[in-house]
Amino acid sequence: MNVLYDKLLSFGKLAALPATGANADFPDDLNLGKAAGSTDSYPGKAFTNADRLTVDVCCDTPAGGTSITVVIKGSADGAAFATEVGKNTFTLDDLKAGPCKTAISPNKFQYLRVNVAAAGTFTGKGAEAFLNTYAGK
Repeated sequence: MNVLYDKLLSFGKLAALPATGANADFPDDLNLGKAAGSTDSYPGKAFTNADRLTVDVCCDTPAGGTSITVVIKGSADGAAFATEVGKNTFTLDDLKAGPCKTAISPNKFQYLRVNVAAAGTFTGKGAEAFLNTYAGK
């Protein structure tokens, strides 16, 4: 499958998937609103939303582990990410076939963060997560 992603919509890269029983946040949160000092605007809104879009996790040569669970959390202020807005579990075969898509439920959060938890010890070169804005799913 050939998929093209926008680097500006990346949650960043993990050098390796976490160890069994551990979890890790992808390094970058997405701000769906204006950056400080920006003159960009959304008509009548302070920020856009990602309702019903997906976060796609792309693993680089996954091997060894059993599964991962991807959790997407939202935040109003970019500080506290307590509310889950999407969750899905993927097997090693899913990761190999990739990308692994987790749907985002309707919400009113300006910021999104992606967390991954692993079952089993994964080898490979890590993973990257992207907001997939293709709405024609």
